Amino acid sequence: MLPSRFRALPARTLYLALFAVCTGLLGFGLYLQHVVGLEPCPMCIMQRYAFVTVALIALVGGLHGAGSRVYAALIGIAALAGGSIAARQ
Repeated sequence: MLPSRFRALPARTLYLALFAVCTGLLGFGLYLQHVVGLEPCPMCIMQRYAFVTVALIALVGGLHGAGSRVYAALIGIAALAGGSIAARQ
């Protein structure tokens, strides 16, 4: 369950915040790859695809604003896929 201060926020705000977090994490991963020189393994690249999927669904949910349960379910499925890749790794 979300704490009460998060439940008071509109779903659009939470989706856009999730988009910002995912984009920041992906940007940091690209920084580590291209600037620092760390090469990702194939499983790490698959996890990036899951992050991109979560970010895009969150962006659409934040811009659309309606049907938040559908977007939450899609984000949950994409997050579980990324989590299963991480568990396998």
